[in-house]
Order: sequence, then structure tokens, then C-alpha cells
Amino acid sequence: MTSEKDAFTEILLDLPVTDAQGLVQTIDATTIPGLEGYFETLYEENKRSDRTQLYFYFDPDDTHAGIKVELLLAALDIPDYSLSQKLITRLEYLESYKQHYRSFAIGRTLAIVPSWKRGTPEELELKGRRILYLDPGLAFGTGLHATTRMCLTWMEQNEASLQGKSIIDAGSGSGILALFALLLGAGRVLAFDIETNAARATRQNLELNPGIDASGLLLRHSGFELSELETFPAEIFVGNLTSNIILGARDRILVAKHSRMVLTGILSEQKESITDAFSNWTVASSMEDDGWCLLELKRNYGPV
Repeated sequence: MTSEKDAFTEILLDLPVTDAQGLVQTIDATTIPGLEGYFETLYEENKRSDRTQLYFYFDPDDTHAGIKVELLLAALDIPDYSLSQKLITRLEYLESYKQHYRSFAIGRTLAIVPSWKRGTPEELELKGRRILYLDPGLAFGTGLHATTRMCLTWMEQNEASLQGKSIIDAGSGSGILALFALLLGAGRVLAFDIETNAARATRQNLELNPGIDASGLLLRHSGFELSELETFPAEIFVGNLTSNIILGARDRILVAKHSRMVLTGILSEQKESITDAFSNWTVASSMEDDGWCLLELKRNYGPV
């Protein structure tokens, strides 16, 4: 039997982009036993604009991995898909997602460079930009997804107001938002994620960027039950989550002391459900990209 330390069951799913959005929302809001991570091929030469591919990675001893994915597709009424399954080593996994991840610019001054692209012509093309070196591994957060891009764009546009501020990064994934916040001048960031892979990836990515002051990052392996939400003196709350998670965690989000928050992972048609849930807050700004929405909210008065 293959050791789970050495291998994954890889499931490759090809489906329409519109169906993929709903599927990803469900996956992010649901615990699927045996699922260790997933990624979408957001970059690929000659990629069709109406379809996309999702790669899922399960424990290699999970003999029902494919069935679990197909049952989820049936529950979401997604009939148009193709699915293939195979056993791969961790080295093959690394090579797989590296094929679909490249250096790229964000906004006017930022850039992300995969750790294995450091010093390559790809990085040289981004000369003059502020670079974050990243290896997301199995954690969410490559920077390619529209929701992450919008968060980073918001940070760049609001860089002056980040200076010295304390920030909460909920569902921190690879650490991309927390690390960029520190790179742009935030004083302290409390980053937490329920996934073990996230904490591991964030520590590794911090090491890849020695110019970021590690003392400013408070990293926690936890969900919204985290007691520090009530005591950490945050001024800004950032949550690249999903609508379901945001709504389910509303009360815990509001126990934090922040007066400003940035929420995304929200499909555009779900925007009203979020603004209704936080009716005591004013929408200060918003963005939309590829069917997703980002909301910047400011508290009108004391906690509700």
C-alpha cells in the first residue's frame, strides 16, 4: 500500500466555468473527508474561456474519492463534466501545479513570483514591482483567483491606511494576503485558517521572503472559535472566504474590534445577502471581477 506521505489520488475534473464557481463555493464551505487540497488551472496556453479544469487531491487510500466528487456534482445538478482519476506521487503533484502557475503582476506596483521562478526571465520582466515569492502548495491562495486579486488590488489602493495597522486575515490559506499586508506596511497581522496545510504553507512562504518582518505575523491553526478574535486590537478585518462561511461566522466576525472590513469570495449575485447581514455597516467601496465581488464595509457605530 502506498504511503499517504508519498502520494495522492488525483482527480481531474473538466467542466463549464459557471458550474465550477458554484462547485468551488460548496467545496470551500464543506468538509469533504479525505480531500487534502485542490487547485484550478487558472493559467494555461490556449485555454478555452467557457470551461475550466479543477484538480482534487485525496488521501491515496481513499477508494471512494471519485464517487465523492461525482455525488457532489449530482447534488449540485452539474451534468456536463469529464472526470479522470489516477495515483500520483507528491513530486508529480508539485510538477503538475507548477505547470499552471507563473509569475504575474497585480495592480500598478505588485507582483507574485513562484519560488521556483526566482531569478528567471519571468521575474526580470517584473523589475521595479514589489514582489512576493510564493509556493502555495496545497493551501488556497495563488493570487491568480479573482477574489485574491481583488483583495491585493484593494490593499495597494489603500496602502497609506495600512501603515502600522493591525489586521485580521481570516481563512489565510497560503498566507498571501497576510504577507502582502506586512510587505505594504501593516504593523501586525493575526492570520488563521482551519486547514493544517495553510499554516505550513504560510510559514514556508514567510521564509521565502526574508524582507518581511516575521515578528509582525501571528499565525494560528484555528477556525472562527479562535478566542483572540475578541482580544486582538484589529483595525481591519480581511476575509477571502465564501458567502456561506461569512454568513455562518457573522457573530464571530462582529466580536472583533475592527471598524473596517474587506470581504470577498462572494459571487456577485450573493452581494445583497452579505450587505443585509451587515446592515449596521456602510459599503465604502466594491469591486467585481469574473463573477465575483469584493465589499469594503465600514462600521456605522458600536458592535451589534
